[in-house]
Amino acid sequence: MTNPSAREWPASVLVGTRLLSLAVVIAALYWGQAVLVPLVLAALLTFLLSPLVTRLDRLRVPRVVGVLLVMALVGGLIGGIGYVVAGQVQSFATELPTYRQNIRTKIRQVFAFTRGGAIESVQDTIDDISDVVDEESGEAAPSAREQRRNDEPLRVSVEQTPPLLGNAEWLGPLFGAVGTIGLTLLLAIFMLINREDLRDRLVSLSGRPSLVVATKAFADAGARISRYLLMQFIVNASMGVAVGVGLYLIGVPYAALWGLTAGALRYIPYVGPWIAALLPITVSLVTVPGWEQVVLVVSLFVVLELLSNNVMEPLVYGQSVGLSSLAVIVAAIFWTWLWGPVGLVIATPITACLVVLSSYVPALGSIGRLLGERPALKPHETLYQRLLAHDDVEAKAIVKRHMNERSLDDALQLVLDALLALKRDLQAARISADDGEFVITGLRDSIEKLLAADGAALDAAAEQPVLVIGAPGRDPLDALVLDLVRVLMRGEPLTLEVLSTDLMAGEALAEIEARAPAAVVVPSLPPAGLTPARQLCMRLHARIPELPLVAARLGDPESEVAGRVGLLETAGCEEVATSLGALKSALQRLARSALRDAPIPGPARVAGGRG
Repeated sequence: MTNPSAREWPASVLVGTRLLSLAVVIAALYWGQAVLVPLVLAALLTFLLSPLVTRLDRLRVPRVVGVLLVMALVGGLIGGIGYVVAGQVQSFATELPTYRQNIRTKIRQVFAFTRGGAIESVQDTIDDISDVVDEESGEAAPSAREQRRNDEPLRVSVEQTPPLLGNAEWLGPLFGAVGTIGLTLLLAIFMLINREDLRDRLVSLSGRPSLVVATKAFADAGARISRYLLMQFIVNASMGVAVGVGLYLIGVPYAALWGLTAGALRYIPYVGPWIAALLPITVSLVTVPGWEQVVLVVSLFVVLELLSNNVMEPLVYGQSVGLSSLAVIVAAIFWTWLWGPVGLVIATPITACLVVLSSYVPALGSIGRLLGERPALKPHETLYQRLLAHDDVEAKAIVKRHMNERSLDDALQLVLDALLALKRDLQAARISADDGEFVITGLRDSIEKLLAADGAALDAAAEQPVLVIGAPGRDPLDALVLDLVRVLMRGEPLTLEVLSTDLMAGEALAEIEARAPAAVVVPSLPPAGLTPARQLCMRLHARIPELPLVAARLGDPESEVAGRVGLLETAGCEEVATSLGALKSALQRLARSALRDAPIPGPARVAGGRG
């Protein structure tokens, strides 16, 4: 009988278990946010302040004193910013009613701008309908309204003295926020003081066998997140200062408030900077007559964002945090839904930690593939996948883009790698013959495009061609390799002619002997394919011993290369190339040797004899 514990669980059970585990984790994150939010914020604050504490350690300042100094600086910065923001907000709220006339003027200007268009036509239609309704009910309506007004009872309201603190409902959220900030700062103090001990305890949780992996994971994540948070703070603070100074010079009221708002809202990915721009633009519309200041404010934000995105951020960040653009947006949405505004701020660092850990923990590999900035598929895998999907248009675009961004040789290697993937799937019967034929056709078309792209070099190489024959046997994939080699040898003084795959072995031998080429190329793609290629080489060597044979065994694993090369060399191959570069070098040597040994034409021979 089969041991039940030895049987594998069905795939549906495994998927269901993983989904259930994910749901449990998300529920725990949601219901435990009262504890987890201060803990995560304290950890991120520790990452941010660790370089400053380390600098004080090097200056031989006691750890406790250094941490308290740093936290006092942070507390003073937060308190000062809060004081400035509170004063500016109160002043703005007090002065806002004085701008009513300016608001009315701007609204009239907007409506005046829309006159003569669709909006005015709709408004005129509505006014006409209203006039007709008023005419029909003009006699009865006044008397009815008058009757209702007389019948309404007199309403008496009693005003109560407002409580001392007004509506106290705002006190709960305020105390909650103050408590979270205080608990975060307290936890950060202890984390900074004992960060080495805390790090060692976390590493020890992985167990002794995983000590190396856990150490590298924590070091990598710590360094990357610490640098990212520090650089993000520098960029955001610099932008906040630049916005505040620029708005002050333009003359926008409460420039300091909008500068602080701009720096804080930049923590919101992508949309935060434009929300920050909308606030001073609105204030400029409300407080200042005319439109000149509005245009200046818009121009200021556009110029600063261009400088930040194209100059400052690439210069300061240097290296990305490792997340794709879509991952940043998805992470922001998820953590905001889970933890509110706090989740929006910590979304990127937390997700970056998960991506870093995914490169060390195989169980988290899917997270890295989904959220990381690295492409999920290698270029040749993308090419092969598009051809399997019968999307030859995008496949050709991939090859062309690879050639334009890199080189023609790199594009040839891309096609070869896709060809090797096709050979493996055909050998394992993972794809149908029809799909395989479509992929072959698509790769052949791509090779022809590459050949046409370098036609000038091929024409220049045709002045003194050396004949080389390619013998693919009966495998169409090997024939495709030889088409690829024809493009590879562009600019070289040789002509590569490929025998038909319909020829029998004896017919191929006879044609090679009759054409008397300078060399013969015998390709074979792994897996398999070695035995037919070796037998062909043995028969060629036995029939024409002086004929140079070049075996193109491309794509074998490194552990098997030496053995395969030895088998082909014993079959009579003069050269065994295991890469496109080695094959190109071998054919170049044979072509130059054939040119040196070629008989010199009559006039040249007479001139040489006179010398």
